[in-house]
Amino acid sequence: MKMLLTAGATATLLACALAPHAPAQTPSAKGGEAVVRERRATARSSKDEQAQKQEATSAASKDDSKDKPKGESAKGEAAAKDESTSKGEAKLKMDAAAKDAASEDGAAKKDEVGVDELRAQLASAADAAERARLQHALVERLTKSGERAEAVELLRSMLAEERFDPPFFYNTGNALARLGESDAAIEAYRKAVAQRRGNYSRAQHNLGVVLTRLGRWEEAEESLTAALRQESYTYAEASYSLGRLRALRGEAGLAIEEWQRTLRIKPDHADSAVALARALAEDGDAVRALAVLDDFGARLSRRGAVVPREIALARGEIVAAANVAAEPSHGVSSSEERETKGGDALKGAKVSAAKSEKVSAARAPGERESPTALRESRTPSTRLRTLVVSRETYSLLQRAREAREAQRGEEAVALYRRAIESNGGYFAPADLELGFTLAGMQRTEEAVASLLVVTERQPARYPIAFYHLGRLYEHLDRLEQADAAYARAIELMGDQSPQFFIDLSRVREREGKYADALSAAEQYVRAMERVGAAPEWARERVALLQKKLADSAAQPAKN
Repeated sequence: MKMLLTAGATATLLACALAPHAPAQTPSAKGGEAVVRERRATARSSKDEQAQKQEATSAASKDDSKDKPKGESAKGEAAAKDESTSKGEAKLKMDAAAKDAASEDGAAKKDEVGVDELRAQLASAADAAERARLQHALVERLTKSGERAEAVELLRSMLAEERFDPPFFYNTGNALARLGESDAAIEAYRKAVAQRRGNYSRAQHNLGVVLTRLGRWEEAEESLTAALRQESYTYAEASYSLGRLRALRGEAGLAIEEWQRTLRIKPDHADSAVALARALAEDGDAVRALAVLDDFGARLSRRGAVVPREIALARGEIVAAANVAAEPSHGVSSSEERETKGGDALKGAKVSAAKSEKVSAARAPGERESPTALRESRTPSTRLRTLVVSRETYSLLQRAREAREAQRGEEAVALYRRAIESNGGYFAPADLELGFTLAGMQRTEEAVASLLVVTERQPARYPIAFYHLGRLYEHLDRLEQADAAYARAIELMGDQSPQFFIDLSRVREREGKYADALSAAEQYVRAMERVGAAPEWARERVALLQKKLADSAAQPAKN
């Protein structure tokens, strides 16, 4: 009975294994039983043969041992045993290698078959919705099998289709973004948004994220703000992304305000809690930063939820950095960084990346989840460096921010200056935001003076100040200074914002430095290729600058 059950189980497993590859074989139960019986008989005969061989070997060994001394016989047996073990291990390794190779070949064959099947189904699909589903499935399969160029070609053909289908273009944008085709992704998102007459918050959000990554900050802010507005300012992920954009631009006060909004919308948004706490600590309020993390952890604990590990890591990082910053340092303002002391202690204390996107806006039918490329790592690229300031100074800073937000420019300027004075004549967050406020009031020379203070005292900590200086100098038509400012911004944070290369190229072209302008444009192309593909307009710009350079070189010869 036991043998019959074993045979039945073996037949079932064999049938399941053969079913996906040869469906026609599944109905033939008799054939399957015959195979099992044959294998069982073979196994039995093999066992009998092995038993007979073992007996013969044993007998031969006994006969040999009779003719040898006792010690020699024992040595021979040990050697034989070692040789047998060695051969067995070698055979196991060979079998494992063969199995792995067969598994890889089988997986490749399965992918190949899948691609061919999808192509066949796509060719015969008549329904638009089914065709769209198959197209995206084929893109995924091609991507997984390493056929990136073919996947991109298919996506671009999908982007060129004349159809009214906003989710289709939204999903196409996601796939393009995942493959690093940022320019095409932007086109796809904008097509989806246009087909809904601007009312497509998820597409607006993803568009804003891609634009942020490219350093096209003004366009990114417009898209992210539109996404928030369309959801009545209840779209948590758009709020978080807008906070990240503002932090990148050096607007810490606005970033803090945005992340506070995110947590009001979605109290368990761990990324915002970490970002807000870090921003507050670097802003000079480590106590409030720790309170944000502690409150977040308490909320989750009351609900019985597990507190994410990044919350504990961020708390430890802030405590360590605050202790370092609080150490007395002769001749250094209390708000200035202590880059030398405690650097190693904070090394490696990074906040882990978010595992998944948290989107408050409802997903429309047919839409897919945003790709990993749009759920970028939230891990800070630099170690945390807190500021230590008095409560009076920080209170003045907060009041200045409130006045600026309320469009009371003169009041904000006065409060920023009071905050700076109360901290010994320098307070980086206040100096930066004073410069931004003055620039918005068209008081450009004063704005330049305010930003120069930061670049002179803490250039490495606040590299964004160089970018804003470059913009102001360019506005004043002081091109040589704009060139130097943009170049310094690139040196310190070019990897975070490739768009800086285009700004530098533009200024150098205006200066008539075509070789340098071309070099900056080529650097932009290379930077974009490292993360995916360079847009066509960038290549066109390189070609244009090459022509201008050639023409300028030929000009003296004509004269």
